[in-house]
Amino acid sequence: MNIFKLLKGLEVLKFGSNPYIYHLSNHTKDIKPYTLFIARKGANFDPHKVIRKVALKGANCIVLQNREAFNKLKDLDITVAYSNNILRDQAIISSRFYNNPSKELNVIGITGTNGKTSTANILAQYLTLLGENVGVIGTIKHHYKEHTLGSGKTTPDSIEWFRLLRKMRDLGANYVVAEVSSHALDQYRVYGTKFDGGIFTNLTQEHLDYHKTLENYFKAKLKLIDLILEFNPEGIFVVNIDDKYGRRLYKEYKDKIKMYTYGTSEDADFRILDGRLSFSGQHFIAIYRGEYINFFTRLLGEFNIYNISAALTYLLAKGYDLKCLVDLTFEIKPIQGRFEVLKSDFTIINDYAHTPDALEKVLISIKELHPRRIITVFGAGGNRDRTKRPIMGHIAESYSDIVIITSDNPRYEDPIQIIDDIKSGMELNKETYTIVDREEAIKKAIDLAGENDVILIAGKGHETYQIIGDSIIHFDDMEVAKKYLRKKLERKKCKKR
Repeated sequence: MNIFKLLKGLEVLKFGSNPYIYHLSNHTKDIKPYTLFIARKGANFDPHKVIRKVALKGANCIVLQNREAFNKLKDLDITVAYSNNILRDQAIISSRFYNNPSKELNVIGITGTNGKTSTANILAQYLTLLGENVGVIGTIKHHYKEHTLGSGKTTPDSIEWFRLLRKMRDLGANYVVAEVSSHALDQYRVYGTKFDGGIFTNLTQEHLDYHKTLENYFKAKLKLIDLILEFNPEGIFVVNIDDKYGRRLYKEYKDKIKMYTYGTSEDADFRILDGRLSFSGQHFIAIYRGEYINFFTRLLGEFNIYNISAALTYLLAKGYDLKCLVDLTFEIKPIQGRFEVLKSDFTIINDYAHTPDALEKVLISIKELHPRRIITVFGAGGNRDRTKRPIMGHIAESYSDIVIITSDNPRYEDPIQIIDDIKSGMELNKETYTIVDREEAIKKAIDLAGENDVILIAGKGHETYQIIGDSIIHFDDMEVAKKYLRKKLERKKCKKR
């Protein structure tokens, strides 16, 4: 790739003799010959301090965030540019380096506090069943068909984002369904992407450690619509109009973009009327363009009716056949770590719910199944929004018969302090246990459970790790639950003999 093409619009401080770039990086340990290095200052490390070493390792083009660092590079035969918005310019350069892959794809962005993963995977399943070739970028993993292409952040940084889009397109994808987080939008990770359209699921308290206020959080989410308007004015946007922020978004943007709505509200384009839940699945009725439609899904929980409705609204807006979508709804498979069910004499439900709103919605759905008792195992992440902890404690206590408070990903915080924060919102008028060790907490729940009880293990869902200080250890809630369920069943067999 030619340097002149990549740096178009940037202030070039000097040109080197070699104009070709074959590698793009923002990590000082990922330098090869002919690398364009983006010197983006991080929270814990400033690459400008070692910028000369980066050049001597093989970078023949460097984009600086700190202009003063140019003094360390003046005598070297490399190209140096300066950026006054390094995150935005990194995205622009990345898109150019990978030959603008979003222009060759139908990229659908899904944002919101809760429901992003489920909605993305549900929509991807529908599109696949409809014969499309679909890639997914999201919290569980980044993949195209049988190809796993990465995992980690919900939305990767812009270099990885555009690399993934290019890889998926080269493998044969014509659609990519992606979760787009508020952090990603605020940090320009998807800037320059031509989105086919987007979906807004909801907005509730989360990430206030980063955004500080709900208003800032909401404004970050709005950037997805702004991106669609900037790079694809013909794109569409689907909104949960039952959500108060969704309603506000609709009012502010309905005259600027093709907008479609879903929810129980009378003015929703896709209106949800009624649902009946059982452990085998749920029926729900909706109205679309005056027609009453019956759906059956194997996915449990009222929130999944919303997630399915979001996907259906998008597909209907794009012209897919309603009757065909009704038939395909039964084929949609449950999502890993989202109301994931393990059945025995009692039921274990594993769910990623780690916000107050998500926890409450899962517990309400469990209540609708009329269990004998609800036993809830949960914690809260360390070095994250502390204000949600007492709220989650109150919610867990309000809907549960037994509450077991444990560790989630404590990171650098004291797990006991996190638990105390949770308990500060509780009246402690229910049977309550504090068990810091998450495995022991799950074991305790299974030991306590009896016939027709439901255990909810909340917070980690699909995750197969736990973050404690600097360590990332293997930990899988469902794996642990199966282990102790198996042991309990073995003990039960011995007693019968």
